[in-house]
Amino acid sequence: MKNFEDEDLGKVVSVIKNFMDFNPENYKVKPLVRRINSRMRKVGVDNFNDYAKLLKGSKEEKSKLKESLTINLTSFFRNKTVFDTLRSEILPLMENPVIWSAGCANGAEPYAIAILCKEIKLKCSILGTDIDKESIKAACKGIYDESALTEMPSYYKLRYFEKVKEGYRVTREIRNSVEFQNLDLKDADFKEKFDLIFCRNVLIYLNKEFQEKILGCFSAALKRDGILVLGKVESIPNNARKLFTPINIKERIYAKSK
Repeated sequence: MKNFEDEDLGKVVSVIKNFMDFNPENYKVKPLVRRINSRMRKVGVDNFNDYAKLLKGSKEEKSKLKESLTINLTSFFRNKTVFDTLRSEILPLMENPVIWSAGCANGAEPYAIAILCKEIKLKCSILGTDIDKESIKAACKGIYDESALTEMPSYYKLRYFEKVKEGYRVTREIRNSVEFQNLDLKDADFKEKFDLIFCRNVLIYLNKEFQEKILGCFSAALKRDGILVLGKVESIPNNARKLFTPINIKERIYAKSK
């Protein structure tokens, strides 16, 4: 099995690949193994061979493992300086932008972008996508714990959220400005082009070959002057650098190369 030297680990990887609609060979080995080990501890299994047997026979454990492998919890306005730059330098130059939040997890990121657009009176169209169906269901509900709201200005909480029994729900106006879709990035093929693509803290889990493939997809999906925003600890691999020109390297903001 490519990239997986341990024979018993290879059995787990084989079950994931063949029965879970998820290709582990596109992902870096260390974070993948770390999340598999976490599930093994939770179910009381101490070796890959036994876990492969359990996984193959348990629909529930397949679901739990896939959730662990794909989940990317986030909060509103995580890494605030990125959003400050977006608000002051990027969005004001756009007119009715079409925006894609790729790997949007629980929806906090696309909703935060919608709030920024509302603040500067910019009409926008936002798509949030994620490989995990449960994350998309949660995003559509738009309900969050208070801990998810701690990094944003306090008046945003008053203006764009309402208190409900389960926590805080994004107002209907903001919810209606974002469309959510269950999507594996490898299957992305959009006819409509985007002005701005957010993909933060997703590439970090992918191997270099898959990173290059996804960045090629983003380049094709962006308009001529389109903008790509990556996570603060992510970078563009050498073979894909010709596709993008840095605008703000500190905040990982790039323009599509002409």
